[in-house]
Amino acid sequence: MSESPFTFGEARQAAHHASQRQLDAEATRVEAARDSAGKELTYRRLLAEQIVKLHASGVAWTVAADVARGDEAVSSARFDRDVAAAVLQAQEQAGFRLNADRRVLERLVEWSMRRELAEGGAA
Repeated sequence: MSESPFTFGEARQAAHHASQRQLDAEATRVEAARDSAGKELTYRRLLAEQIVKLHASGVAWTVAADVARGDEAVSSARFDRDVAAAVLQAQEQAGFRLNADRRVLERLVEWSMRRELAEGGAA
């Protein structure tokens, strides 16, 4: 980007590009939310199954959940769940950043218009 004001065409192109980036980010966030929810579902099901298995083998209900969390499959599913939740959180932050970037772009477009008017509309 140059330090000169936007032309009308450049402003339209920049606004379109910013809108497209926002749409892409929203779609990516939806995918991340689905993935996070799916990983949460898998973890909870594995944990519940392991708790029931442990109790059936003689482990007391009061400690079955704690012991089940140490199971390799359950702890792996918990890790996957936690990573997916962090990815979702990062996508949400990216959305906030894109909104801020669009506000900056709007200010630059406004500045370009004011500067062009101040210079007598010379292109």
